[in-house]
Amino acid sequence: MNIERYRCFGATSLNGNDALVISGPELSDWSLEDRQQFTIEQHAHACVFVDADGPASDRLALDFYYPHARSPLCLHASLAAADHVWRTGRHGGTLLLTSSMKKQPLAFDRAGDDIFVSVDIQQADFPDVSIADAAKLLRCDVGVLMSSPEVASVGSPKLLVEVASEDVLYSLHPDLDGITEWGRTNGVNGCFVYTRMGVSPSQYVGRNFNHLDATLEDAATGVAAGALSIRLNADITLYQGRNLDNPCVIHASRAAGKIRVGGRVAMGG
Repeated sequence: MNIERYRCFGATSLNGNDALVISGPELSDWSLEDRQQFTIEQHAHACVFVDADGPASDRLALDFYYPHARSPLCLHASLAAADHVWRTGRHGGTLLLTSSMKKQPLAFDRAGDDIFVSVDIQQADFPDVSIADAAKLLRCDVGVLMSSPEVASVGSPKLLVEVASEDVLYSLHPDLDGITEWGRTNGVNGCFVYTRMGVSPSQYVGRNFNHLDATLEDAATGVAAGALSIRLNADITLYQGRNLDNPCVIHASRAAGKIRVGGRVAMGG
C-alpha cells in the first residue's frame, strides 16, 4: 500500500491543508469502516483512497474521509490525488476522475504548481436557515451577520454565513456539536463563515466549521470556495488559515455551468 502526504492550497510551498493519498491493490479488501478507522488513526484532516472505478474499469474513483465521517467530496484531497495520479503515469493531459459516493465527475488541469478541478454546480432543495438559527450555531450576536445564510454546493453542501468583519470572523467559537448535528439532519457538511477582504469585490476571507475537534479546523476548504463562488455569482480569491498560522489561497471561477477551483499543491508534510 502506498501512502503520500500533501499540502494543498498553501500560500507558499510550506503551507497548506494536509491530505493523505492512499493507493494500492490492498484497498480492495478494505471496508468503509476500515478506511474510517485508518483516517482517525492518522490524525489527518482528510484522507482520499484511490480505487478502480468498478472491477472492469480502467478509470479511478476517489473515496474521501474526515476523522468524523465519510464525505461525498473534498477538493483539497482531490487535488492531492490528481497530482499522485499524474506522477504515477496512469493518466496524461487533462485528467478525469470520479468521486465514489456520488459518482460525480471531476476534471483536472494544472498550471505550474497549481492544480484546478472543475465540478458541476449541485442543484438541490437545500434547507432555509434563519439569521437567528445561524447566530445560535455560531454563538454570536445576530447583529454581526450581514445577510441571510444560504446553502450552496459543488458536491459537498456548505452553509454559508457572512459576518461583518475579519475581527468578528476570528473571534468566533461556535457550537461544533450543534453544527455537526444540524448538518446531519439537513444533509449539509458544515458551516463556512466569510467576510469581504477590505474593499475588494472579489477577495474574501473565511473559516470552515466542519470538524468536531476545534484543533482540526481546516486551513483551506475548496468546496466552500466553490459554493461561495456560486452564492456570489462571481470569480473569487478566498484566503483562509491565517488564524492557524497556515495561510492558504484558493481561486474559484465559473465557466460553462461549472465551478473551477484550485491552488498550490505540494508533496510533504
